[in-house]
Amino acid sequence: MGCAESAAILLLRGRAAASERLEALIRRHVPDVGVTSDPERALEQCLREPPPVLAVDWSDPAGAAALCGRVRAQPGGEAVIVLALTERDADIDGILAAGASDVLLVGVEGDGAGARARLRVARARAAREAAARHALAQTQARLVLAGRMASVGTLAAGVAHEINNPLAFVITNVDAAIRRIASLDRRSSASRSGPWGRAHGEGRAPSSELSEVLNLLEDAREGAERVRLIVRDLHTFSRAEDDRRGPVDVRRVLDSCVHMAMNEIRHRARVVRSFDEVPPVEANEPRLAQVFLNLIVNAAQAIPEGLAEQNEIELSTRRDAAGQVVVAVRDTGTGIASEALGRIFDPFYTSKEEGEGLGLGLAICHSIVTALGGQIEVESRPGEGSTFRVVLPAAGTGEARAPAAPGDDAPRWSREGGRLAAAELQAAPRQRILIIDDEPLLTRAIAGTLEPRHETTATASARDALARIRAGERYDAILCDLMMPDMTGMDFYASLAELAPEQQRRVVFLTGGAFTERSKAFLQQVDARLLMKPFDAATLLSLVDEVVASR
Repeated sequence: MGCAESAAILLLRGRAAASERLEALIRRHVPDVGVTSDPERALEQCLREPPPVLAVDWSDPAGAAALCGRVRAQPGGEAVIVLALTERDADIDGILAAGASDVLLVGVEGDGAGARARLRVARARAAREAAARHALAQTQARLVLAGRMASVGTLAAGVAHEINNPLAFVITNVDAAIRRIASLDRRSSASRSGPWGRAHGEGRAPSSELSEVLNLLEDAREGAERVRLIVRDLHTFSRAEDDRRGPVDVRRVLDSCVHMAMNEIRHRARVVRSFDEVPPVEANEPRLAQVFLNLIVNAAQAIPEGLAEQNEIELSTRRDAAGQVVVAVRDTGTGIASEALGRIFDPFYTSKEEGEGLGLGLAICHSIVTALGGQIEVESRPGEGSTFRVVLPAAGTGEARAPAAPGDDAPRWSREGGRLAAAELQAAPRQRILIIDDEPLLTRAIAGTLEPRHETTATASARDALARIRAGERYDAILCDLMMPDMTGMDFYASLAELAPEQQRRVVFLTGGAFTERSKAFLQQVDARLLMKPFDAATLLSLVDEVVASR
């Protein structure tokens, strides 16, 4: 590294007359030199903003060695290159033992090429070590962020799982209540329309009150559906460590990300969707969600709070001339300065306030999109907002939608739930259904939904269910929780293979998501039906009918 470069050397002068010669020597070869005679100030500067090289006059060996020890003892002190300046070669062993990085023998290497070369070597070493420290800091920050993301993913998965059970029985019970009150409302309306009802009816009609209750329940059902979508989005985000790729609908991922970012968006801007029909992209859905969520949150944070009606975040999808899928996130925020545009994808570059970000978000987005074979671009003008475009290759045109990963919201037999008409509740002969789940409120809700049409047996233990089957009981459908504390649904399923293979084909797994490596692998390997929690009554009854009919 040549001496014409701007890396500084901090010289700590001693009291001897030789210090002036040392300073003159260094200034002759290094243009950018800081000088102090105060060891405390030198120590403070080293710790506050370490210079590439600290040159120490070793004419006072005890004082210089003490300072070197103090530098090394401080956090980050090992990174400082300490260059000892001495006229006595007999001091070299003691100097290096005291912690100096290198020695310049002034009397030997003099004023010429030797001194210049030694100073160049010291500065080059300092530059290399500074670059290595910076790279290490980047790696450490990435690891910290990866750890945080993993923790957030684990937390999101845990929250989703814990919410799914109570949400499942809330949705199932509300659906059951809606059906029953709707039936009562119809009967009440019919009775009041008859001759006796017309002759004796007084005051407010009971059917009107039932209709009000029905409306309240429908509002509660809508609220539960919103919670279900939030849980689904959390679950999608929690699988970011999964590297599997398949065809992904970018519009669905964008909608999920909007739900997750709505707390940042609602007070700042309106969301405008301009979705053209586009094919799926070949991607990892959780990773793609991470990219879109980051871009949407950044767009929201670029807009001041309080003017939501005057600002917008536009999400758009289209195909370009090459057939690639283009996803754009446009905001009407503050924009990005032109000098910053070339750096925004650099690690650790951030325009946010201290403590508000590591500057890794866009760098990671760039890395993810590039790994998917795509590009990420930005256009921005200060005061006019920014537009980020993610360009991704379309999935193969002949490919079907990949099977849902374990825990996806769409089960393998994917079917939309819906309201049950009264005629659907009268049906075929009653069948025997076994319900295995360690959540008693959920088993009660499932039984309450099925019992108008089927005979149900509920147990909280897979071992008890196995004992019943071993004793000769047989069922037309078996609804079994995947994860239970005593015996898992996976172990129950394996035991059925030997005990009653025909009953194994009756099993439907109930799960809020597969979160262990074993459960993920199990659901990939077995050919069993899967019902994701929370589910509604229509979906539950439809799947049970499907299992019963498959005999």
